[in-house]
Amino acid sequence: MIYKYLPMLAILNLLVIVPAFAQPLSPLQVDASFANAFKFMAASLAFGAAAIGAGLAVGRAGSSGLAATAERPEMRTTAIIITALGEAIAIYGIVVAILILGA
Repeated sequence: MIYKYLPMLAILNLLVIVPAFAQPLSPLQVDASFANAFKFMAASLAFGAAAIGAGLAVGRAGSSGLAATAERPEMRTTAIIITALGEAIAIYGIVVAILILGA
């Protein structure tokens, strides 16, 4: 199924990617660039995992909260609070990513 898109992706790849003219780096600059690469990978992994976890939490808590609200309307506030706690996971993830990038 994906094979029918390969020619289009190859053409886009050739048109969009601009060749980079690299300059030689000193060994200290190479070490720093690897450190920066791992820093960005760690920050993206931290936020990506937190966003996926928050999505799962909000999806399950939100659907359960709607079901509980349909049966007992007084449960609405509790359902909103529980859903907000699930959303806080994404906020923690972005804080950790900012801390990683700041160090």
